Amino acid sequence: MIQFENAVKRYNEIILDELKEVGIVCWLAGGALRDYFMGKPVKTDYDIFFPSEKEYEKASTYFKAKEAEIKWESENGMKVNYSGRTFDLVKKFFETPSATINEFDFTASMIAVDNEKVYHGETTFIDIAKRQLMINKITYPASTMSRAFRYYKKGFSMCLGEMKKLVESIQNMPKEEVSEQDDNEISSGEMAAMFIGID
Repeated sequence: MIQFENAVKRYNEIILDELKEVGIVCWLAGGALRDYFMGKPVKTDYDIFFPSEKEYEKASTYFKAKEAEIKWESENGMKVNYSGRTFDLVKKFFETPSATINEFDFTASMIAVDNEKVYHGETTFIDIAKRQLMINKITYPASTMSRAFRYYKKGFSMCLGEMKKLVESIQNMPKEEVSEQDDNEISSGEMAAMFIGID
């Protein structure tokens, strides 16, 4: 598919070829690729994933040696500005691009690209085309709810069945997990907006 070939070429030019040339194994996945395939300007960070901590450390060392602007660094990864773009180096490791996207909460973001091909979920492009928000997996319910509101602002909607899954996962959260995720607090206006038109 020509759009897949174009995506591989684009992301190789943006960063993947450069990192491969210095022996770093990695791939991009998530929101930037979703926006690209939606035909929208990419305004989000480029999330870089790695198969191991060794590859992550090689990338971290590389960006620092290239004097990239380090926005932040933590046990979860680091954010850098480099060549006019922002990259998030994710410190959660997966063996493959497919394994990475299988952990994403919404099918619309289940897209990854490496130096050779595009990886995607079974219904990813249908869900993007229909702007329907379908749950793949809920690991951190409050974070998933917060992301759902961001998708709503991008024109996505969620059916009652998917909303029920999300609400039930939040109701079943242990109390200590709820307080840990308070940073993702949602305003009542955002909550009301999501439920407009639901009978």
